[in-house]
Order: sequence, then C-alpha cells, then structure tokens
Amino acid sequence: MGKRRSTLMKGKRAAGEGANDAPSLRAFSDEPPAWARLAPFLAFLLLLALYLATLCPSVGGGDSGELTAAALTGGVPHPSGYPLFALLARFFAALPLGHSPAWRVNLLSAVPMAAAAGLVCAVVQSWTRNPAAGLLAAALFGTNQLVWSHATSAEVFGLNAMLVALAFLLWLRVERTLSRREVFALLFASGLAMCNHHTFVFVGAPLVLRSLWIARRKLGVSGVVLALAIGLSGLLPNLYLMPASASASAVSWGDETSIAGLCAHILRLNYGTFHMGRTGAQAAFVGSGTFLPTLWHMWGRAFPRLLWFGPLLALTGFYLGIKNRPTRAPVSLLLFVFCFYGLTFSALSNLSTARPHFRGILGRFFIESDLLLAIASGLGLAALLQRLGGRSHGRRLLQAGVAAVLVVGVAVHAGQANGRNNTVLRDFVTTAFASLPRNAIVITAMGDDVTGSAFYLHEVEKLRPDVILFDSDYLAKPWYTARQRRLHPDVFLPEGGYGKPGWNIKQLLDGNPHRPLAFIGHLEDWDQSWKDGYKLAIYGLVRWLVRTSDFPRYQEWAERDRQAIGSYDVAPALRAPDESWEKALGLRVLDIQVTRAHLALVYGYERGDPSDPARTALRLLEDVVAKSGGDEELGIAAWPGMPKIDTSISLWRNLSLAYQALSRIDDTYTPRFALACARFVNRADPNDPDLPAARKYLDETRAVQPDKLFNARPVPIKSY
Repeated sequence: MGKRRSTLMKGKRAAGEGANDAPSLRAFSDEPPAWARLAPFLAFLLLLALYLATLCPSVGGGDSGELTAAALTGGVPHPSGYPLFALLARFFAALPLGHSPAWRVNLLSAVPMAAAAGLVCAVVQSWTRNPAAGLLAAALFGTNQLVWSHATSAEVFGLNAMLVALAFLLWLRVERTLSRREVFALLFASGLAMCNHHTFVFVGAPLVLRSLWIARRKLGVSGVVLALAIGLSGLLPNLYLMPASASASAVSWGDETSIAGLCAHILRLNYGTFHMGRTGAQAAFVGSGTFLPTLWHMWGRAFPRLLWFGPLLALTGFYLGIKNRPTRAPVSLLLFVFCFYGLTFSALSNLSTARPHFRGILGRFFIESDLLLAIASGLGLAALLQRLGGRSHGRRLLQAGVAAVLVVGVAVHAGQANGRNNTVLRDFVTTAFASLPRNAIVITAMGDDVTGSAFYLHEVEKLRPDVILFDSDYLAKPWYTARQRRLHPDVFLPEGGYGKPGWNIKQLLDGNPHRPLAFIGHLEDWDQSWKDGYKLAIYGLVRWLVRTSDFPRYQEWAERDRQAIGSYDVAPALRAPDESWEKALGLRVLDIQVTRAHLALVYGYERGDPSDPARTALRLLEDVVAKSGGDEELGIAAWPGMPKIDTSISLWRNLSLAYQALSRIDDTYTPRFALACARFVNRADPNDPDLPAARKYLDETRAVQPDKLFNARPVPIKSY
C-alpha cells in the first residue's frame, strides 16, 4: 500500500498535481483564450516603443558615459566590471541603427527593460492564468518613473531587471514541473546575472535554493552538482576582463591581468564589497543612519512610483496568496524575497539620503524591489477578481482598465522620465572642449557623470583628439598613471599617484611646459602648489592654470570668457528632476558662473576701477538669480518654467560686493546692496571670515541715510 501511494504521488507530481503544483490564483474558471499567450509580447512591444520614442540621443548622466566608453574601446568599466553589459554593448554598437554609438548602446537599456516588463507579465499570467493581471503588472512596472528613466540611457539596471524577471519565471516553472532542464536554466541565468550586477544575489539565491530543494529527488546528487557547475559556467564572462585590462584602451579601471586583480575587481574590494562605498572616502558615504531613510525611499516612495494603488494590490496579493493554502508556499517565497532584498540592501547601503542627488543614485537599486511589487500587484488583482467572480465583470472592461493604467502611467511620469531631448551632458562637454587650445591637457574633476561623458565623446566620437584627457580621481591610482604613460609617452606624468603622499599639480605643470593645463571642475583644496608661479583663470566652463606672467588683463579675459561660454544654455539641466544627474550638473554650472563673476570683481578691485568689471559680475550674478527662480525684492524675474533653487552663500557674498561697488557710482544700487548683504548675513556660517564686515555694513544701512551709505569704504575682497 505504501509503495502504491508513493507511486501515485509521483504520478501526481509529474502531472503537476502534488503539493508543489504551480501556484494558482485564477481569476477566471476557464483557460484564457489562445490570443492571451501573446500578452507578454504585447507588453514588451508597447513598452519598447515607448522607450524608443523617449531614448536619450547621446550619453546620459551617472555611469552611462563611462560604461559606454569602456565597453566600446575594449577597456574595463569600474568595479565590478560588468562584463556581460560590456560584451553586449559592443554588439549593440555594431547594429546599423541610430545616429551615434551612444544611442545604440542606450538600446541596451531599452530592450532588456521592455523585456523585463514582458517577463513580469509572463510570470503573473503563468501564475494566475489571467492575462489582464499580467498586463497590469507590466504597465505598472514599465511606466514606473525609475524604470522608464533608466530604460532610456546606457546602464546595467535594465539588464539586471530582465534577469531578475527571467529568474522568477524559471523558478515558477520549476515549481510546476520539477524539471531538471528548468533548474539548469535558472542556475545558468543566475550565473549570468551575477556577471552583471551583484544585487541579484539577494533575489537569485532564495530562488535557486528553493528550486534545488523542491527538485532534489529528480536531480539527485549528480544533478545538483551539474546544476551548480552550470551556474558557475554563467560566470565565465568575467574572464573577458583579463584581456580587456591588457588592451590599449584609455578608459579602463584597474589591473585585472592577474587572478588576484580580477578577483579584487569583481568583488569591489576598493569600494567595500558589501557597501556602496568606503565610509569617509567621500561626503556621500556615511557610517550610520541610512537604514530607515533608505528603506523609506525604497518602500514608502514606491506608492507614487506605482501609481499608489499598485502597492495596495501587492499587499492584497500577499495576504490572499498566503491565506490560500495551495499558493501559500510560493507567495510566501515572493514575500520573503521582497523583504530580504529591501532589508538587506538598506542595511548594507551607506549612501547618505541627505541630498536629492544622493537619493537619485540610490533610486537605481529600487528597480528590483518595484519589480517584485509589480508581480505581487498582478497577483492581487487576479485574487480580487477571483473572489468577485471575474467573468461577470467582463474581460473588455478589465482590458480597458489595464489600458487606462498604461496611459495614466505615461502621463504622470513622462515629464521626469522622457530622455528624448536630453543632451545636457553632451552640450556641457562639447562647450567645455570647444574652448580648449590645441594640445591641451584637461583634467575632469566634476564627478562620474561629467568624466564618463567626456571619456565617451573624446575616445569614441573623437571630440578634440588633439587634447589629452585625464580624471583627477583616476590620477590618484598608480595603475591609471602607468597606463597613461604607456598611451602618452610624450606627456610627463610623475611616478605613483596624484595626492598628498604622491605628486602635486605643480610637478605636472612644470613637466609639461608646452601643454596648457585646464580643469573641468574644481582643484583639490589640499594642493596649493600651483600658486608658486601660476595663477587660476576661468573661461566659460573651464578653469586654467597659467603662468603668473601670462595672466590676462581684464578686457582680454572678458572677451575670452564670452567666447568660451558661447551659446551654452544651462536651463535644460536646471529644469531636470531634482534627483537627476542633469540637475546636479546644472547646479555646478551655476557655481562656475558665480566664480566667473568673482574673478571679474577681483579684476575691478586690483585695477582700482571696479565699474566695468562690477557690471560684468552683476550681469552674471543676476542671471544666476533669474535661473534660480528669481527674486521679487531685487526685481529679478525668474526664467520661464524655472523651478525655485536654493542659492549658495557665494552668490550672495559676490552679489553684495557687486552692488556695493556700483553703489559708489550710482546710489540707486544702495538698497540692493543692503538686501543682498542681508541675505548673505542670514545664510553665512558663523565662522565665515567675511561675516563681521558684512554685519557692520548692514548695521550702517540701518543707522544712516541711504544717500550716505555709498560713501562707506568697500568690503575687502579676498585673494582669488
């Protein structure tokens, strides 16, 4: 009898009828029509069309430029190397499509992200036999602002989302069939996913362990060993990093020519393997206090990202699925993976959430969590329809509702996610490079987005091939300077890395007397070596270190500055979403403009005739105020459509100096000087060295008549 029962149970399992049968939250009592099998393909095609219509025409922010440049020049991207992305990027770049390599590599985000949405639909439909529930889940996921914005420029997150969704679909088939083939496919897909992004482990590991456990009898010991071997074979693309590291690419991180170097790169040892970055390495990385804010931005802000009702449907799906005994185990696993990913990532992340830009960086890692919520929302809809008697409500009405969700998602999120006209990074880099003299050395020091975009445009699109491009952060790495010495033997680069224990900028200046040296970004505060024989000038978007004897006179500087900035318009960057890389760049450009104005004031102070330089400074500074949302009290109107932006203390410091200088010539500027000075006092740090003088002059405005104020001596300007 026992043997007969065992045989019967095996037969039931083979037919998919045992305890490990496929989860079933069916909304309709009958099987869906044949056309419903095309629902995942429909979701894929609709969202791919949306992403193609809104694809960035060139490099986007973040790692887009660096990933594209490293892949297309045969180099190694930053840790963990992303070999799967790099190999696929080279394939996409070779397609006879589009107008630039960047556009074609951007497709590598659009296609997998649309495929991820299609797979989400397939998972829900396979789980519930309800194509409408699958399409709803795909629409919620695919029109999500985070998902959409990362589907329009080159990044690794579209590929990661596709592999996560594929893993869920394969696991679901293992639950139903206990097929060895499906287990092997899941292990191989998981290995490939780990070649793309490490966060997959928080999703893939539970699915792999569950699949190996429930299929253990069919697999046997030999099958489990074979499955693990197949999973390890999925890691083979990592070996690509070794020949890539040995290439002559100018855009390549680290030295992976040895096994030790390869492992260090893959495991992100320079960053801290289990963290976003090393605490204290940058202001963005902190030691504590990030868990709850990160979790809130992942789970709490998922409500607006998924149109508010999506997470509510997901909670319904979790509750009803766990309550229903036949679906308890698989739905519990989905809930476990969702919680495991969110809690573990939030615990390990050490990126501050204090600034919008930091929150934007974190947002990329919430795509996996939102994908799981989208699947659960499909389950929730199917479960509700089942309880309400889905057929009586009509399939057509349900399909219309799904279409409405797609339309609403597009309407709500298009403003933040549409990248069709996003040329912010390209415009900035091309403007900066256009002002460079021939054979210049230019060092970027403005963050990953600008550096990566400059690398791409310079190395792939051959923008200004006469210029030699370095990055200040990379110059601190001996492996980078060693590579650059091989590539540019005619350029003097001191041994070791740039930094306090290494070499300074004056050594680079003195070693290359026939090459002008410029910075796109800031100079390191610790390195003041250049002040011995050199001065700092700024033309447009670029800072120059020039010999003291060659420092330009005011008229020459003003003309070169005007030509350098050309027709560049920072407004599109400032109109970008607060958490975007583009908005961060726009704010840095405003700071550069304030610095240009300060240099004009220095010219006026040094020449003893501040009138013309002060007017130049005032034009630049009032333009910053206008682009920051305007100021009614000062009578400065905001640019059309420009959001209100928090202005820097440097703006009000320099604006008060400009108004004060002009008030000595024209007393109509005196009230504006008092207003600007008050703004500076209210915003200044208590230890600001200019604060006592500003308070003194502000007190004078309250004590004396305005017509006497302009006779006060000017506030001293600190040396530039």
